[in-house]
Amino acid sequence: MDKETKHSQMEGKHGLHPVVKMKLATMDDLVRMAFFSAVRNAGLNFLYFKDDISKKWHIGFLTGVAGYFNLRGLPMYFYHILDEKPKNCKFVKYSSIESEKWSFCESTPASTKWNYLPVIQLAGKPVFF
Repeated sequence: MDKETKHSQMEGKHGLHPVVKMKLATMDDLVRMAFFSAVRNAGLNFLYFKDDISKKWHIGFLTGVAGYFNLRGLPMYFYHILDEKPKNCKFVKYSSIESEKWSFCESTPASTKWNYLPVIQLAGKPVFF
């Protein structure tokens, strides 16, 4: 089944608009957008998976634009493609104090300098991708 058919079936069955995918230029852009979206949306998770065809890793987050598309909202997936699986990838830590910095990490030690978001590995490519 092709993507168009899947999307039209999802929309018809549930009355929902298909997810809009937006590839961002850099991982820096993705991290920055995620942390500022998390503040507005009371949290979010990074999701990542390996694409079986390209053998690359897709990392991103799912969010929405409230009130759009007949007030049902517009689901959006912002993502970036990585050549290799991220190491130490349980959380992303981010700080914009003095200069913008981020990295993957294994835990969330108590610190007021860093903000953290969880990173979840999916078993495979999501249906909306």
